[in-house]
Amino acid sequence: MASSSARKYCANVNGCKQTAAALCEGCSQALCTKHFIDHRRLLDEEMDVIISEYNQFQNTFNKETTNFDSHPLIQQINEWEKESIVKIQQKAQELRQDLLEQTSINLKELSKKLQHLSEQLKEGREHDSFVETDLCDWKKSLDDLKANLTSPSTFRISQDDRIPLVQNVFVHSIETNEVFEQVFNNNVRIEENGLVAIHDAIIAYTEIRGKTEYTSGINSKSTPLQNLSYSSTSTYGWASNNFLWLNGQPHLDTSTYYIEMKINDVISLIFDCDNSKILMINERTNAKFELIVNIDHCPFPWQLHVILYEANSRVRILSN
Repeated sequence: MASSSARKYCANVNGCKQTAAALCEGCSQALCTKHFIDHRRLLDEEMDVIISEYNQFQNTFNKETTNFDSHPLIQQINEWEKESIVKIQQKAQELRQDLLEQTSINLKELSKKLQHLSEQLKEGREHDSFVETDLCDWKKSLDDLKANLTSPSTFRISQDDRIPLVQNVFVHSIETNEVFEQVFNNNVRIEENGLVAIHDAIIAYTEIRGKTEYTSGINSKSTPLQNLSYSSTSTYGWASNNFLWLNGQPHLDTSTYYIEMKINDVISLIFDCDNSKILMINERTNAKFELIVNIDHCPFPWQLHVILYEANSRVRILSN
């Protein structure tokens, strides 16, 4: 029989004084019989929740595979189709009107020539003053009038390939696996299947996290979401106010770093995990910046995070 000093007591958080009777292999907690049964019951409930979520997702997946019209991008394609049809109909009506106006001008010119030929024929008949060459000339003039009236070569449709009538669109897969996945609070929302994060109409700091974990080939994934995450010791990166952040501390050095980011700028981020550094390139200014990351403060895996502050600001992840 084990002595009282060697006994393990129940690890229940409510301070149970009973002797531990079982060890949970999952969490390594020693529990008494009662609390071990309670512990298993809670695990069973969590299992039920996961199964329920799985069943819901399975139903959603089945609907997606059987009802292609419900795909979120189908609506965009339908809108493009409607807008394109309207543009084509409007252009077709403009072309009809142009053709009508130019045809009217051409018919007036033909009418004048026809009247002139009529007067020549009338005068020649009345005065019996015509010879073989006159007949040839009048016949040729009449044939020309007939051809000019019925020939499609009088007008033609030309197309300027430099100005497409309908916007050229195509479906492509996004080459990057990165999307926005987590938000700190309701001040920001994620749209377009995780590609866009949009701040609401208030001015306040809020954080958005990416989905991808970077370990080989910024903020450490282990850092919890927080309101002022830029102050975390695992934060490395750049801010639009010309600050760079190292170990959660701001640094302003305009002699070396002049970070200029404007609305609609395209920023390329490169995570060089093998060399423990990150790089940023502003494609508008072609400015390049590099930061060495202390992996003691920012351990792997790394994770993209973006902080929005201004009202109605937004950021988009682009394909490569």
